[in-house]
Amino acid sequence: MKEFQPIAARPAPIKTVGFTAWLRDNLFSTIPNAVVTLSVIALLAYYLPLIFDWAFWSANFTGTTEDACVKEGACWVFINAWSYQFFYGTYPVEEVWRINLTLVLLVMVIAASFTLPKSIRLKASITSWLLLPVVGIAILDGRLLGLEVVSTDLWGGFTLNVFMAAASIIVAFPFSFLWALGRRSEMPFIRSVSVIFIEFFRGVPVLSLFFMGSVMLPLFFAEGTNVDKLIRVWLVLIFFMSGYMAEVFRGGFQAVPSGQYEAADSIGLSYWQKILLIILPQVIKVSMPNILATFVMLFKNTTFLLIIGIPEVVQTLQTALSNSYWLGGHALEGYLFVFLVFWGSCFSMSVLARRIERQMNTDKRD
Repeated sequence: MKEFQPIAARPAPIKTVGFTAWLRDNLFSTIPNAVVTLSVIALLAYYLPLIFDWAFWSANFTGTTEDACVKEGACWVFINAWSYQFFYGTYPVEEVWRINLTLVLLVMVIAASFTLPKSIRLKASITSWLLLPVVGIAILDGRLLGLEVVSTDLWGGFTLNVFMAAASIIVAFPFSFLWALGRRSEMPFIRSVSVIFIEFFRGVPVLSLFFMGSVMLPLFFAEGTNVDKLIRVWLVLIFFMSGYMAEVFRGGFQAVPSGQYEAADSIGLSYWQKILLIILPQVIKVSMPNILATFVMLFKNTTFLLIIGIPEVVQTLQTALSNSYWLGGHALEGYLFVFLVFWGSCFSMSVLARRIERQMNTDKRD
């Protein structure tokens, strides 16, 4: 009998490495890819020098008035002259330390969520996050702390966008969690109320909700009752955020295997112990990308406040562009500045969320 001889394994092809190989494999692998690559390079070679010349080489950086914009490039003097209003609105200059203190507290709470010892991190983080909106309102308003009262009519600028988004997200987070549980409840009344609430705020445009909160809602108050417009809009943002986040949480609940619920029941945990200690961390881990997307959406939706006359950063920019001392047509510089500020903020939120995902990643895979 002929002895069996295994067939020699064919050697694996050797992949070429290096920058040239990467270019060939990714940008010039086919004729259409090569044409597209060369077209993009030609466009960049033509437009980038013009953009850099407008933004930097021929731009105007120094000065305080329209007359300082003598070069043909961008007039960054406009941004510099209105920088205080863009960030702080008409908040009194001598009291602006309150806004800065509130922003510092926000940064400290975020940092504490990562740096505190694990034994106290969860409880301390939840407590500090829930207290932050209350403390922030007390500092900015002033009356509860014995400071000079600053009316909400003077709040404005980009810091108002940040405060409204952060306060809405923080307060809406636990509400959305409860609405998601309510939609999964086996009690018909609670499930029906939760479904109606979620579908209403998810189905109505946010601009309609803003108009309802600022114009229609006061009609239902008793005569003589006056609720600040900023508070009314804040409540609208909270409910709007809660409706979207509830669906995000519901998807996370459905992604958790049923064996996790059964295991929690088998060791005798109560309902809330099971949800808060076993299920919720897994829900947040699974839902983190969608949670971030919802946060970014709400943050950008704060620009719609200009429609009802609240002086956030875009409304402030429009006021600056219509100023009689700045009629040189600086809309491009202004909107580019707003774009960069919002992009930087949203990118920072994305980086923060990725870090949270890595900390919650228990399988040690990217």
